[in-house]
Amino acid sequence: MKSIKLAVAICCVSVLTTAARAASEPPALAPFTQFIDAMNAGDAKKAASEFTASATIIDEFAPHIWNSFAGWNADLGKGLKADRVTDFHIALSPVSFKNVDAKTGYGVAPSTLTFKVKGKPTTEKGMFTFTTAKSAEGWRVTGWAWSTL
Repeated sequence: MKSIKLAVAICCVSVLTTAARAASEPPALAPFTQFIDAMNAGDAKKAASEFTASATIIDEFAPHIWNSFAGWNADLGKGLKADRVTDFHIALSPVSFKNVDAKTGYGVAPSTLTFKVKGKPTTEKGMFTFTTAKSAEGWRVTGWAWSTL
């Protein structure tokens, strides 16, 4: 019974933390956190919907730069499989710097990646720097870069 109560409490804290983050976040920054939430849920279709068609992505694995979410996600999947990476999760901290106006947004968010490489738990700390733009469809991610600390 204690295990069930603990599991429910953890679930509630997780939901409340996500809700609090969303409530304090300008709408211009929401697509990036929604992308992270979708990736953590394994929902690539939802993640892709948060991006403009030609979003620029810079990441630490080759070829290091992409001009679409689809290209980056395809290479990510290949790399994770080749390196036997499992249980990938992104813990996005609150945005530490932001600059938002009526048409564009910019944010920097410290983050922690946790995953297993060949079964061995691994942690990587870094920063996401991202940009968004408002379109007829709403706010969308126009680009992001990952920097390992």
